[in-house]
Amino acid sequence: MLEYALDSGLSLYAQRFTPESEEIEPWLEEVHSYGIREVILWGSPNEAASWKKNAVFRKLIQTLRSEGISLTTLDGSKFKSGVASEEKLEHYLRGLGKKNSVLVWYSLDEAEKILGVLKDRFQPKEHRRTQPFSPVTKKPRVGKPSSGGGYGKSGKDASEKETFRPSRITIRVKLLSIVSVIVVFSMGLMIYLATSLFRNYTVSLIQEYNLSLARLTGLQVGLRIRELSGKAAEFYERIPISHQAPGPVKNSLGPGFLETYFNSSPRILAWGRMSGEDIRLFLNPRFLKEFRLDEAIILEKWNSLSKEERTRLVLSESGILQVSNLSPKFGFPLALFSEGKKGGKEASFFLLSPNDLWESARSALQTDLFNIWVVDSQGKLVAHTDETEAMSSRDYSKNPLVQFLLRNPTDNGSRTVNFDGKEILGSFQQLEDGNLAVVSSIEAEKAFEAVYKIRRQNLYILLCVLSLAFLVVFLFSRTLTVPIINLLSATRQIERGNYRVAIRPVTRDEVGVLTNSFLRMARGLEEREKIKDTFGKFVNEAIAERALAGEVSLGGETKEVAVFFSDLRNFTGMSEKMKPSEVVEFLNAYFTEMVECIYLTEGIVDKFIGDAIMAHWGALYSDGHDTRNAVNTGLLMRNALLEFNKVGEKIGRPKARFGCGINTGPVVVGQIGSEKKFEFTVIGDAVNLASRIEYLTKDFGTDILISASSYEQVKDHYHFETLPPVWIRGKEEPQNLYAVLGWKEDPDCPKSLEEVRRICGIPAPQGPSKALA
Repeated sequence: MLEYALDSGLSLYAQRFTPESEEIEPWLEEVHSYGIREVILWGSPNEAASWKKNAVFRKLIQTLRSEGISLTTLDGSKFKSGVASEEKLEHYLRGLGKKNSVLVWYSLDEAEKILGVLKDRFQPKEHRRTQPFSPVTKKPRVGKPSSGGGYGKSGKDASEKETFRPSRITIRVKLLSIVSVIVVFSMGLMIYLATSLFRNYTVSLIQEYNLSLARLTGLQVGLRIRELSGKAAEFYERIPISHQAPGPVKNSLGPGFLETYFNSSPRILAWGRMSGEDIRLFLNPRFLKEFRLDEAIILEKWNSLSKEERTRLVLSESGILQVSNLSPKFGFPLALFSEGKKGGKEASFFLLSPNDLWESARSALQTDLFNIWVVDSQGKLVAHTDETEAMSSRDYSKNPLVQFLLRNPTDNGSRTVNFDGKEILGSFQQLEDGNLAVVSSIEAEKAFEAVYKIRRQNLYILLCVLSLAFLVVFLFSRTLTVPIINLLSATRQIERGNYRVAIRPVTRDEVGVLTNSFLRMARGLEEREKIKDTFGKFVNEAIAERALAGEVSLGGETKEVAVFFSDLRNFTGMSEKMKPSEVVEFLNAYFTEMVECIYLTEGIVDKFIGDAIMAHWGALYSDGHDTRNAVNTGLLMRNALLEFNKVGEKIGRPKARFGCGINTGPVVVGQIGSEKKFEFTVIGDAVNLASRIEYLTKDFGTDILISASSYEQVKDHYHFETLPPVWIRGKEEPQNLYAVLGWKEDPDCPKSLEEVRRICGIPAPQGPSKALA
């Protein structure tokens, strides 16, 4: 990912977009880790069309939108290279970057075009190096020296960053989910309890009503059966049997009292008398007229019954009252009431409508939802208020409610059963006459229709409340999540060193207090950074950080350090020919170039001693290449000095030459001085040796000399010329020194010391050094 600086202190990022990876997590991690709030998709129409067909792309866009990230699509094919177009694009991008960092995802087809504009119009952000400098290896170093030594972040911080993965579930989604769960659970529980309690209460009321209805109907049916029994006995005595010739039963003309009874009983179809095979049947003309029935059809259907069937229906084996259902055979609701006589060989019977049995009870019904039906002692259906059921020939003996009443020792009861896939609430009342039982029932679906209606209404209310809660929480969550998202973005900016964050408190609650405190913290960090930057101009930046953290105190420790000294040659003679202001200007220009070389290799400038520079590597932190970094610094300073002299020649500045000495060895590292004034430095014999090696560059006519201890650590990376051993003050044995020619991988490396002198303009020594052993 490329990073460019914006005027607001924020960053503009550019990254090639390849949604074919089939994972959105890496893209979201990039957006979250850099605090991106503005995303621009830059591609051609064909690429945009292919993106839209990609499920991963659609999911990524949906996720970004749900997180409140602004998305913009730009057609790269319409962008024409030119000053006007580039200025317009630059103005647009800088405008977006005034408040948030901007990320441009560009396609492969449009990569060259957009990257060219970004390169020409925006300043890329640079990073420090992670490897020792060489003319071939030029990988940028990421991270700054830490106060604990080494580069980059501490092991703990790096480990945390590697293991921590932000959740894709935002706070807004969590709030909406929690509120939804609470609303659904609470109202759902309330609806469930209310429905269950109301249903149970309704069941008890319905069963009480069912039982009352069954008792009332049982009483009515019992009275009607006793009345029919009395009339059957009366007609049996008053109308003697007359033997007819064998053949079909015909309608007989009854006496006047029977006609009178028929006129007052419109629900009676016929009265009959049976003695062996002799049957007399008296039809009720009023019944036939009211129900529009044909006498011949009635007789035909009666005669269609077999002898055995008629005998079984009319003559009771036990000689008691018997009621049978003839509705399936006659095609309309019809019941047969029979009472046996003379030991069960003769019988008096009625054909009647079942409604005649419970007419008074049915008139008391307040609704048609309840069904009343009568079964015999074998569980067979005798009569039913539903004509369809009465004519269905359904076997009611398998009905759980019928089986319950047949087994029940009491004469009444209530129960809820399942029959034919339907839940039935029923109550029964057994009769004393005819071994019959009256049942009152209702389907639960009809009985609880009001309950289910209330439940549906409650569910609608739940949906309304949930929708309203969603809307309220969504609007409220913006006051919580948007500031937090802005805080996250601002935190990312502070992590990258931008302390001028464009956020402000929008509420006065805890989030507003947090935002206000965050802004004060950002201002404090900005002030601290300013102090550190200013302080870092006087001392090393890492030392400044330690001082600001209160970690600097008197004392020291022994470390192996690479010590470097450099000194301008003949500076006294040069300064005599310049004004004081020109001397200061010359030194500032010279030091600027030289110090940059030291910083490039992560060295620490210890102090300036007139026109000399003292630096070291490994005192505060180390990357394991301290001596190599020191030698690299000398070579970089050689090249920088050559360029410095080229520029100086054009402006009439005196030509400068220097000498550098490098030594590696144990030194005492720490704060030297008093409690009121001290400085971070290194002291020891290795420091003195490096200073004296630098002085010997004059005697050998070279610019960079290193000691034997330094040579042993870096001999495989550079070309050297071995010099004769010399006596150095403070050393009991002669010291071997080595002149640095250049990098081994540098094709332009000088081949000899004479070539170094020629390149750097160093005069050959007048004679051998007095220090030669």
